[in-house]
Amino acid sequence: MQSFPKMTTPLSIYILTMNSERRLSQVLDQASQVADEIIIVDSGSTDNTAEIIARYSALTLYRKLDNFRDQRIFAENSCTNNWVLALDSDEVLSDDLIIEINHLKRNNFSGITTQWPDGFSIRRDWYFLDRRIKNFYPVKTPEYIVRLFRKDKLSTHGSRIIHESLQLHNCRIETIDKPILHFSCDSIDDLYGKINLYTRLSAEDMHSRGEHANWGKIYLYPWLIWAKWYFIYGSWRDGKFGLILSRYIRTTVYIKYIKLKYITKPTSSFRP
Repeated sequence: MQSFPKMTTPLSIYILTMNSERRLSQVLDQASQVADEIIIVDSGSTDNTAEIIARYSALTLYRKLDNFRDQRIFAENSCTNNWVLALDSDEVLSDDLIIEINHLKRNNFSGITTQWPDGFSIRRDWYFLDRRIKNFYPVKTPEYIVRLFRKDKLSTHGSRIIHESLQLHNCRIETIDKPILHFSCDSIDDLYGKINLYTRLSAEDMHSRGEHANWGKIYLYPWLIWAKWYFIYGSWRDGKFGLILSRYIRTTVYIKYIKLKYITKPTSSFRP
């Protein structure tokens, strides 16, 4: 009797890129082991990102970055398969996670406790200067984040424009404890290079929700957040890296609120 190979459920992976050459080869090497389709949504890279992508079977689409929520919605809509895995260009699938996802594909993404889940929450470990760390503001690690999902059931529609997430109302979610490795920053330049974009988007998000900044939030609140993350959440356990990241927290919160303070002010007319 002739046997036929078991069919697997196709999976699309989308990756958001912008000058992403530092980790992209590693990201694509791992993603290619589980993906039936790879969609790259680039927002205008000027480094070697395009040359790296050309070595892989991936479709590259361009979209100017206005905010991360709408960038993800565009990427979701561009995927042709119903099951989608969302990645950033500094997120690497671990070998154990690749094995787990391929197992799920062979079983039509049937879960363990829920027979037909709508999505999977995957552990994400954060790395700073190639060291795994316990906290990276605004995330306490490891975190669990829904990145593998059915796009007919879950979407980023309705999320905030920054620190965006899938909307999980009345959805069945299971957990995968095999990690995505998030290499957030490989240098101090990477760390502080993020501040301008993220604080601008945060200020715009708070402004859209009617929040206001006062001088207490600008000058006192950054120190309170610093103390909370360093002493209570335990960034001190990361040693010198915890000190660096705690200083980054204080700076980020200060800039975010100073931008919010002045984004709400009307432009005054010029008087000679």
